[in-house]
Amino acid sequence: MGRLIDKEPPYEPETPLRLVVVGLSRTGTASLYLALKELGYTPWHMCEPIDDPSRMYNQWTEAMNCRFFGGNRPYNRKDFDKLRGPYDALLDIPACLFWDDFHKLYPDAKIILTTRSADSWFKSIHGTIVPWLEKPLLKVLQYFDSQRLGPEMRMVRTAYKVICNNDYHSPETMDRFLQHNDRVRNGVDPDRFLELRLGDGWEPLCAFLDVPVPGKPYPRVNNTNEFNQGAEEADAAMLTGMLKPWLAVFLPVIVAGLWYCFLKS
Repeated sequence: MGRLIDKEPPYEPETPLRLVVVGLSRTGTASLYLALKELGYTPWHMCEPIDDPSRMYNQWTEAMNCRFFGGNRPYNRKDFDKLRGPYDALLDIPACLFWDDFHKLYPDAKIILTTRSADSWFKSIHGTIVPWLEKPLLKVLQYFDSQRLGPEMRMVRTAYKVICNNDYHSPETMDRFLQHNDRVRNGVDPDRFLELRLGDGWEPLCAFLDVPVPGKPYPRVNNTNEFNQGAEEADAAMLTGMLKPWLAVFLPVIVAGLWYCFLKS
């Protein structure tokens, strides 16, 4: 069976992959995404607005199925170049799960592990990502939105299948978090590696990337409240977009029916 990535035309990236951030979600990756933009990178993160989300989300899901679940031939460097396109830095899930592939395939790319304590990470995902995945309305709507919500939820769910077999509520999930971090620490060349904890700020990052420290505060975004507010706004916009075609059909009928009842009364 052919892969989605094989249907893409040959692609030669204009910029090399310079950096991969391999910390799991909710370890400060959204703030680092903004910091990297300030430093001149073109980073990919789940919060990056893209024109064709279904393409990228479906291909990331395919890459995970091929790599971790024997779905097909794993992606090689040319495949990942097609997938990443113009982005020269990759952050967040699912890119972080391919840390060893990127480490081998892109020997010039630097590696950053963003991390925090396991219990604070566990609390954070249960205040943000897990409720989003388990929201009943979205579980239904994903089957009616093949452009964004459906592909996005499949991608995130597949990523957490890799991380914890979708067993979000077990304390063993914290062990999986720690194991991921230890595998990275033990598997990456020390001269290409930086561990960045929440609150470390500009100095260690800029020293590692060999760039000047900006004259502005380090970004602090996407806390639990901001995540949930953004998710609610996105869900509302998506629901409105899905209902518009139906309203265009049925609203005139409803108005005509009410008008007819009014005239008859």
